Amino acid sequence: MKTTLIILFVMCLVLPLGAQQFGQVGTSGAQILKINLDPRASGLGYAATSVVHGAAAVYTNVAGLDRVTTGDVAFSYTPWFAGINIGSVVAAYRLPGIGVVGIQATGFSASEEITTIAQENGTGQTYAIQNTVVGVSFARALTDRLALGVQAKYVSESYYSHTASGIAFDIGSQYDIGMSNACIALTLQNFGPNLSALSGTYSDYSDNNIVKPFNAVPLPVTFRASFSLEPLVSDFYRLRVIADLVHPNDNLEHYTLGGELWLADIAALRGGAMFNYDDESFALGLGLRGDKILGQRVRIDYSFEKFSILPNIHKIAVGFGF
Repeated sequence: MKTTLIILFVMCLVLPLGAQQFGQVGTSGAQILKINLDPRASGLGYAATSVVHGAAAVYTNVAGLDRVTTGDVAFSYTPWFAGINIGSVVAAYRLPGIGVVGIQATGFSASEEITTIAQENGTGQTYAIQNTVVGVSFARALTDRLALGVQAKYVSESYYSHTASGIAFDIGSQYDIGMSNACIALTLQNFGPNLSALSGTYSDYSDNNIVKPFNAVPLPVTFRASFSLEPLVSDFYRLRVIADLVHPNDNLEHYTLGGELWLADIAALRGGAMFNYDDESFALGLGLRGDKILGQRVRIDYSFEKFSILPNIHKIAVGFGF
């Protein structure tokens, strides 16, 4: 099984390289599904598919839920672009002898805007944009080295008087190679039927103002392959390096390299470089664990993502294990 998994992993890395090198930007809907709200993953430049664990694993690789020993909860907050604020809560609980179940609830809303239909200075009416994701997940170790996970997510979008909704699914795996804490992981996220068409109609100004219905759009399907290991380990520090390949259906392949240095299992320094992204270039992050300081399984994670044109992004999350 080990040899087979390694061969599959290498094939998944190589085969996408022969794909057409142009991005199909703007061809998928439900873009909220592409926003990772785990500051640990963000701080690693999203090179995290083979290292995520706990309830927040549902954002990157649902198989990481299997590392929850009893229970875990995490709350995150992200001020996004254009006045959008995103909040999320995730929770996971181990059912002895069965596996780990998880839930997530994520949503964002934008500040109200004034409509400008046929009136340059606005109509005086206001509207807001809202997106919501609710998910349920399950992960289980099939052997002492291989864990698999699945997730189902309901996503809803609301723009003024238009709404759309759909169902998306994730599958993920993590395989412990058995040396240097090395791990390989594969995931397929956000696959499923097309997102339903927005309710209502619109006037196509490029086609004689003909009133047309909206079309259903594909989900933002994303494939990830990851490899990680710990080349340096001592009683005081532990260094892990990670490499991820990300293949979305609406853009070019992305490549990410990340590193995480733990000091005394209390504080973590993180960094990641992102290649072939539209605007992102690198990310930094910090992590703190309260196990040895407070005697409680509380943790705080923070990340900073550098953009060239768009505003930089800061994320923060607080988690509790029990």
